Amino acid sequence: MSFDTEPGPLQPVSRLPSNPDLPDPLETLDGEPVSTPAEWRDRRSELESLFRHYVYGYAPGPEPIEADVDRTESVLGGTATLLEATIRFVDLPDDAPTIELALFVPAGATEVPVFLGLNRAGNHAAIDDDAVTITDRGRRFGADERGAQREYWCVERILERGHGFATYHCADIDPDRDDFTDGIHPYYDAEELPGPPGTEWGTLAAWAWGLERCVDFLRGESTVRSDEIAVIGHSRRGKAALLAGATDERIGLVVPHQSGTGGCALSRDNGQETVAAINGMFPHWFNDVFPAFGNREPRLPIDQHLLIALVAPRPLLDTEGARDYWANPGRAFDAIQAAAPVYDLLGAEGIVGSGRLSDGDELTAETVGTLCQYRRETTHTLNRGYWDAILEFADLHFDQGV
Repeated sequence: MSFDTEPGPLQPVSRLPSNPDLPDPLETLDGEPVSTPAEWRDRRSELESLFRHYVYGYAPGPEPIEADVDRTESVLGGTATLLEATIRFVDLPDDAPTIELALFVPAGATEVPVFLGLNRAGNHAAIDDDAVTITDRGRRFGADERGAQREYWCVERILERGHGFATYHCADIDPDRDDFTDGIHPYYDAEELPGPPGTEWGTLAAWAWGLERCVDFLRGESTVRSDEIAVIGHSRRGKAALLAGATDERIGLVVPHQSGTGGCALSRDNGQETVAAINGMFPHWFNDVFPAFGNREPRLPIDQHLLIALVAPRPLLDTEGARDYWANPGRAFDAIQAAAPVYDLLGAEGIVGSGRLSDGDELTAETVGTLCQYRRETTHTLNRGYWDAILEFADLHFDQGV
């Protein structure tokens, strides 16, 4: 059956009905109610297909991996152990990209929760220590100096709180260019992907796919508590972190930091970065169908609250800057509220109280559920203040305490 005549979710944008209201997470595309966890599983599959088809593109399935691991003791003044893993894709050609994953765990740790962060400046930028390898792509696309993002990632603080930290440079999978010639994309023919022409994966889907391959590795690493892997990213990488958390149920906690349009912020009634604006600036982030919704957002059969709902019942903390207007924290909070019914259906204590906390508020079992927005009086940045709140949130939902 051709794309033009495919029923339901495969309808072309011009044939989709216009609906200014947010789609109900607990109602199927055919209008059937979703009232049980079993029915949610079917709705969940439908939503994932809709996001792949209309927004992010279809990615390949899991790719078998193998990894070479180098271990360095006494990193960060003896407080940490560093494992550097070169993750290769077994069935791809030898010249295919590899993921260079850096994993920091507290010295002497046997099994800890781990934050997996997608970085933009190279692994060597996360800490100021010569032990971290500056990779070829890190040298080409990353920061000039070691430790350039030390205050951004706060690795010492994460380790001090009893968590590990893993990171890979997004350029390992895709260097964020619109020609798709120097990343993972050339190693998959469009015909091999599940969707019809125009729905192939963009950069965000590729980065998310890379995060999932890192999860493959981390779940087999003895120092990692396999069911307590949290994924985090900032800005465009926050969009990828949310997508990975939504589509990979092995991820235990999701922190899309200031992720904006294409992340936590709704596309409908978005007075900041519109669908037309983000596709005009970054068309390679999405598939070739999504731009057709520019100035036609009511035709979207999905919106970002449904991507958040795909994380349910797992914990999600949306961290935002109150002065980060372009990321539109208000519409991100609206998305969180609209996703809450799915958490309720699945028996998770989603929103507690208002569901929104600010700098200075305590994150406790009485103030925070599994779904929350946390704001600080900042613009577009990540720093120690955010990390302290993120770690508190993680300790509420993971077994590992302070």
